Amino acid sequence: MPALEQELVKNLKERLVKHLESTGGYESIDFVDAGGSAAIFKVQRNDGLRAVKVFNPNLFFGAPAAASKRRLDVQRRLIDHKCPSLIQTYFADESQGTAIIEMEFNDWPQLSKQLGKVPDDAIGRLMGQLVDAVKYLEGMNIVHRDIKPENIHISTDFQELKLLDLGVAREFDNSDENDAAITDAGVGRPFLATAQYSSPEYLFRLDEPTDKLWKGLNFYQVGAVLHDLIKKEALFQYEILLENRWLVARAVLTKQPSFSDTDAKRLSAEKALALRCLTKDLDTRLSLVGWDEFQFNKIDDPLTTLKTKLSKGLGHLGEVSKSTSTARLAYERQEYCTRIFERVRTELIAACGTELPVTMITDYASNPANIAFTVSPEKSILVRIDCDVSWKSGVYEKSALMEAGAMFQSNSSAARHPETPMKACLEMGIGAAEDETVTAIANKVAELVGLALSRIEATGGDASTLQGTSV
Repeated sequence: MPALEQELVKNLKERLVKHLESTGGYESIDFVDAGGSAAIFKVQRNDGLRAVKVFNPNLFFGAPAAASKRRLDVQRRLIDHKCPSLIQTYFADESQGTAIIEMEFNDWPQLSKQLGKVPDDAIGRLMGQLVDAVKYLEGMNIVHRDIKPENIHISTDFQELKLLDLGVAREFDNSDENDAAITDAGVGRPFLATAQYSSPEYLFRLDEPTDKLWKGLNFYQVGAVLHDLIKKEALFQYEILLENRWLVARAVLTKQPSFSDTDAKRLSAEKALALRCLTKDLDTRLSLVGWDEFQFNKIDDPLTTLKTKLSKGLGHLGEVSKSTSTARLAYERQEYCTRIFERVRTELIAACGTELPVTMITDYASNPANIAFTVSPEKSILVRIDCDVSWKSGVYEKSALMEAGAMFQSNSSAARHPETPMKACLEMGIGAAEDETVTAIANKVAELVGLALSRIEATGGDASTLQGTSV
């Protein structure tokens, strides 16, 4: 989003002067910077230096107003907070026809400009402070949404940091706020936080705004900062240098970060944690990461450490490296199909009982995956119901279309008939409404079995005449 025009910045300064004069006065005002939605000024007041953010008035009128006012309310809740690693807020309200936020002035440099200078032995302390700030916000039911090195200031001795810029923060459970992936002005970029540091599900709107989404985003963005501290360079720096937003978005979705230094033992625990935090899949990420893992300086005895690792299961050891690979995706798809169709099989067995035994034949590895159910109402005939699960690609690689069809076949062969007519019946996806999916598939198979039984009954006892025909 382009920076504010100079004429507007001048207007915002005039509004700020009126605000300051009506609230105790000031000694000096200096322009600092301007983004796409606000200008920042350094203000000397009687009680000390302030960083004052003055917003574009257009954000508080018309369509953007409701969301802008909600975010202002969030910042107002942080006035006089008690978290030392979170920038302090002194005033947040509407004034002079716009919104003005007075904050602690911090002249430490941005972490993004100091990555190459931060010593390894300071990383644990700094990450602990960042986690404290994020957990403090979580405790207040607030998600920052734009945690990145540019929004973190670090002391010159690398012992302290401050998390800044809560301009796009929101409450976890604000069901009225539908701006999970738009800019603070409602136009421009199709996302709110910086794409480079946005998790895939947040950037591409793959999940609804829920506690689960925000917790996953917190882990991802904090892990990205840890990645940068370890690697001494920004996440997806190559794509950023090319200045191609499509390549950046593709990297967020598909490129697994790695550490290229030759010393495998250097910060090995920190590297492993960063990669777990940057796992592409939201559910996998949440199962692999907890805030307690950022206590790098905590020393446990080896038995306690081993017990903690094993409590998470061994699967996570290779999880991250495979999360975006073909093998990992195939594994997730197969696990999903197995889970769904085993439940369908259970439903069918419960319905058919011993009077009509149900057999399931599976080929989960292919695409489309094929799952078949067979029943044999009479000795001379077998009914085979085929379910094909065709997986999609790209952003929708965890969604699939299911088609179903049924044929009458000889009881001597359960192999799939090459002329089975298939008809699309539902769309399904990993992690999406599994109970409803199981019910829909079981009902479809039951419908086809019922049709088959009716046709067999209509033959008057010579069901063999149906062999080779579709149900």
